[in-house]
Amino acid sequence: MSTEQQQRVNWPLVLRQALFAGIVGAITIDGFLWLATVLPEHGSMIAVWQWVASAAIGPAAMTSTTYAWLGLLVHVLVSIGWAGGYAYLASTRAFMNARWPISGLMYGIVVYVFMDLVLLGAGKLAPLATPNALVVQVLAHCVFFGLPVAYVVAQLDRTPAAR
Repeated sequence: MSTEQQQRVNWPLVLRQALFAGIVGAITIDGFLWLATVLPEHGSMIAVWQWVASAAIGPAAMTSTTYAWLGLLVHVLVSIGWAGGYAYLASTRAFMNARWPISGLMYGIVVYVFMDLVLLGAGKLAPLATPNALVVQVLAHCVFFGLPVAYVVAQLDRTPAAR
């Protein structure tokens, strides 16, 4: 592909899309996981965010609930990073914003697989307890992360400021 055919990346737009889409994705996936896993087990999101912090800094994060704030920060930053990856891809492949629902669902699968690899590397990947747990995780990443990220990126791409 020649340089005339290649699209230039609008980095300010990609960064804005990453920020907004990442925050929306973090909220929606946490909301779904709270409803689907935490609430039925009478758990707390504080414990979930502590676990996220423990994946980042080790078992010390499980010693105090104050580490939950670090876990929440890590979760939001990772979500922004994944959303940034999607925003960059969408900026160089016009079909992704044109077909954001399927692109978002497929990106959710990519995020799920690679996050499992990250957890494996951190020694935090645990076998899922039931087949339903796999369904919940795939739904969480595809429908409640990938789809909202793709929607926000596509909507921000359509704004007059994006052009």
